[in-house]
Amino acid sequence: MPTLPRFLPSTQGLHFPNAWPHGAPGYVVDVAPVGRIRFGDAGNGLCGGMAFTASDIYLAQRLPPAATTPPGEDDPVFRYVSARMLDSFDLPHGVLRYYSWANTPDADTGIPPLVFRGIASRTILDQIPKIAREIDAGRPANLGLVTVHSLDPAALGKCHQVVAYGYSERGRTAIIRVYDPNQPDRDDVTVMLDTSHPSESTGIRSNVDCLPLRGFFVSSYVRRNPQAIAGPAW
Repeated sequence: MPTLPRFLPSTQGLHFPNAWPHGAPGYVVDVAPVGRIRFGDAGNGLCGGMAFTASDIYLAQRLPPAATTPPGEDDPVFRYVSARMLDSFDLPHGVLRYYSWANTPDADTGIPPLVFRGIASRTILDQIPKIAREIDAGRPANLGLVTVHSLDPAALGKCHQVVAYGYSERGRTAIIRVYDPNQPDRDDVTVMLDTSHPSESTGIRSNVDCLPLRGFFVSSYVRRNPQAIAGPAW
């Protein structure tokens, strides 16, 4: 299985869970001359920020912070994670992408040549090769996991974000190894799916801690320097 060198969730993932108290601000931003502005609710989760932070730390060839409990709002680690959560939204494009996928059927629809591609073919034909290219190039692949089929934008909060760091094929089954912010230090979390019939509805088997997956895509990721919050170099 091709994997990122030295990457395991137990060593390169954040060691605390994506479990924050409701009422704590999801995002803390310093705005001159107003000062610090707090908004959002961290209790809804900061999975995207944690995934991006883990990727930043890995690419900087550093170890993650040693903390095993989620830091408070005045902690530099919390502020870094919350800022990266905003980055993971890739506003407005990222949110629109989640919404588009959440309103796409599982299987292809229409009659050739007028075929509307479903989530299965988009995932299998477009995204799995992209994951492989990222990992082969030595980069983590940050994934947006689509778990809902809904016109309600609020339902997008039930989607999830993880980091892919390894992949393989067993026959026609693709296996992707991921760091799941909801399950710190677990090296056994995978996403598996049959790639043999991409035009049809395809079940995804996964032990990621979220709702059942409909599909997934590689998020738009731009690395940041985590020097202020990362642990020592490898």
